[in-house]
Amino acid sequence: MTAQLSVQADADAEAAGAVAAVVSSLPVSLKPADAAADLVAIAGSTGWTGRAGAAIRHGAKGVVVVSPQAEDAVALAAVAKENGAAVVLDQQWAGNPVLAETQKDVRDLLAGSVAEAVLVDSVAYAAAGSDATALLTEHLAAILKCGIEVSGWKSVQRTPHGYVVAGRLSNGAPLSLHGILTSSEPATAKVAILTASGRADVVLPDPSAAWPAQVRTVTADGAKTLPSLYETAHRHAWTRLRDQLLSGIPGSDLEHFAALTATVRQLTD
Repeated sequence: MTAQLSVQADADAEAAGAVAAVVSSLPVSLKPADAAADLVAIAGSTGWTGRAGAAIRHGAKGVVVVSPQAEDAVALAAVAKENGAAVVLDQQWAGNPVLAETQKDVRDLLAGSVAEAVLVDSVAYAAAGSDATALLTEHLAAILKCGIEVSGWKSVQRTPHGYVVAGRLSNGAPLSLHGILTSSEPATAKVAILTASGRADVVLPDPSAAWPAQVRTVTADGAKTLPSLYETAHRHAWTRLRDQLLSGIPGSDLEHFAALTATVRQLTD
């Protein structure tokens, strides 16, 4: 990516992903474009896989999908592979850089806590009147990105104000997710992993500003808060796209999204 690349975003993606502000902050040479562009941002509303595939067939080298809804991305993955294009999913909480695979301290802390968990309890907030299924999709994405493997998913309750779903960890411990549609709380996801000797907590903020995520653990040895990363999920998505284009190594976003989509459909059908 040494040559200047053009960037285009649809109106909904620009509003949801702050695309212009994000790309202007990147240490790469990018320029806006009104039509066909090298890099394209699209909103993840219904039909996003088709729109992303069309952008790639029209020459896009990379696509960022902002807040993708649960949708079958098999055909899109095939189009991206055939054309050597990169597709990155800009997910509200799962995309937070604190959960990146490169954050070894966080990954180790979460893996150790999950292995010893006796309960995982998580709550996610979205504005009143929001789509509960969209909230569930972002919520589940965050859980999976924390390295929490769950089976036996079941829907416990669905109301106009949110949902409760439950499952079990690989060690048999229970997990519960609460989605709450309210205007009294900012869009935040909180994950509490309780163990016999303490707990680990992850708080993932709304990516509309560079508020840092919080990762904290409490054990018999005391409390520890991991260092903060002041980068939004939106910017991290573009950073990952840049890295994939520079390395020529495709990411696995679409592959992981397939499992997420299957779980969302199981809980909402």
